Amino acid sequence: MKSWRPLPEQVDLLQNIVEAASELLRDAPGAAAVPELAAAPAAAALAVPSAPTAQEAPAFSPPERPVRKVQIEAAPKAKAPEAAQTDDDPKNRETQAKAAVCRSQSEPPDMTASLEKAPTALKHFLDARSVSAIAEGFRYLLKCVELHEEESGKVHGKEVLPYQKIRSLPGLPWKAQQVWQLLDAQVKKEDHQAKPLQGKSLAVVGAGPVGLRIALQLKLAGAAVTVLEKRCEFVRINRLHLWDWVKQDLIQWGAKIFSPPGGTFGADKDYCHIGISELQYLLLKCCLLFGVTVELGVEFRDVVVRSGGWVAETEPPLVPQELRVDALVCCDGAASRIAKSKGAATIAGGLGKEGQAIGVVANFLNGKTSSERNLRQFSWARQFNTELFKKLKDKVGADLQNIVYYRGDESHYMIMTPSKQCLVEKGCLHTADSLDGAPLLRAENVELDNLKSLAQEVAVHFGLPTEFTPEQSVMIFDFSDTKRHEQAMLFQDGEASTPPLAISLAGDALLEPFWPTGLGCIRGFLGAMDAVSCLGTWFKTKDREQALGKAEAAYRQLKSVDAQTKDMTLKPENEWRVEPHTRYRHM
Repeated sequence: MKSWRPLPEQVDLLQNIVEAASELLRDAPGAAAVPELAAAPAAAALAVPSAPTAQEAPAFSPPERPVRKVQIEAAPKAKAPEAAQTDDDPKNRETQAKAAVCRSQSEPPDMTASLEKAPTALKHFLDARSVSAIAEGFRYLLKCVELHEEESGKVHGKEVLPYQKIRSLPGLPWKAQQVWQLLDAQVKKEDHQAKPLQGKSLAVVGAGPVGLRIALQLKLAGAAVTVLEKRCEFVRINRLHLWDWVKQDLIQWGAKIFSPPGGTFGADKDYCHIGISELQYLLLKCCLLFGVTVELGVEFRDVVVRSGGWVAETEPPLVPQELRVDALVCCDGAASRIAKSKGAATIAGGLGKEGQAIGVVANFLNGKTSSERNLRQFSWARQFNTELFKKLKDKVGADLQNIVYYRGDESHYMIMTPSKQCLVEKGCLHTADSLDGAPLLRAENVELDNLKSLAQEVAVHFGLPTEFTPEQSVMIFDFSDTKRHEQAMLFQDGEASTPPLAISLAGDALLEPFWPTGLGCIRGFLGAMDAVSCLGTWFKTKDREQALGKAEAAYRQLKSVDAQTKDMTLKPENEWRVEPHTRYRHM
């Protein structure tokens, strides 16, 4: 009988199965009595001398360091020539010192790359759950690419995307092939062949889910893209309701391969959702693999004309060279500060009157017990289940209009809409009235401890855990008044010899959704494609009126998208492309 020798990819598969089983057993009750499976890795059990065991594989551990400003880019930027300065000038000394601080915060620490560690580094990158871990893992992989180029003598061209460089590294696990196939499929889509933004430089302000998603779309359209985000980490753990198209879009971007969200993403056919930071981590990883430059801890201030072109001014300033832009995309949240500063008019929507719709969010720790895994998710509205809400009010004193519960891997997410009077009666609000124009939910009017107690009482009623997550316990917000801008696109004029700067709005910066409708992601992602299409029209035709007309027509359709009217406003999802007329029925 011939001896069987597994193929390398079969060894990788078995190793991953053993690793997954080890993690499950460690989390299971009585895990202390379970022997360590890592002591008998798949490769060793199959007696394959050429395959290193899990214990022999070199370890990769991203260095721990405080995050103040993080610059992540696909390749080092060329240093700008230094201007002649004299140390006698105090202003020059101050500028040099500030630039040195920025450099020290943005440049990665020295690390010696090893090709043997590349497979482990890739696994860390795919599974990273913090910005700093993602950044260090990505930088290490790029160093491995440089080392491999030196050793092999094969240097990649500038047009090669980072993921295409990383895939050339030897010994990568089978999971990597799944990532490359998905990213290849994105590049090969018919929509992405024309490259209407080739040679253009665009800045996206805001690294929320929509900002990162539009950055990917701009990159696929051929642009050089830089994302500017004033925060250094992604900390929002609230969960977003997803339409089926958004779910499928994220799966095509690797939602079932990258962790988070991981292989269970979208498994519940009734309730598809994702944590905000989980979605940001997924899209950030894809952005880096596609060559988008991400500047975290950098706040956008303005755009100015300098040397015949537009330059983005930031705090701290970008070093060693400034960021020149051909267009700007604002994804800086509701009531966009940038859009307002550029003259965009804001319109109030929603219910209008303050306090008419108040939401309370609670995040409870997921202990990953069997009872927690069996909890049923739900979404109830009073009008469809009056008996349930009556019982809740009688037992707990909570007078609600809606309640939603989603189970995440790390937390249990509950959001409810109590009446203003209920919050006063439970001691969560001191008064139901606004004083001298001050917001109803001002800090001094909210009793946080009582709000926590109310959330826990409701959680107990529904059989949910009650230990709050350390990142975020409860929060209260008023969604009675939503805001939107009149225009999805506008232009800023510069000097006579400088072309106007196109400015597109997307996400909440364009159209803040009414929370109960769950429209944030679908409208944000559709608006992202609208923005890319309109920018493409502008750069192709240089006809301002044509670009603005297209943006206005698409925005008119976007505003009417909701769950009740989607069949009347949207075409079948299999027809959707970047161009608005492929998605909206009345374009």
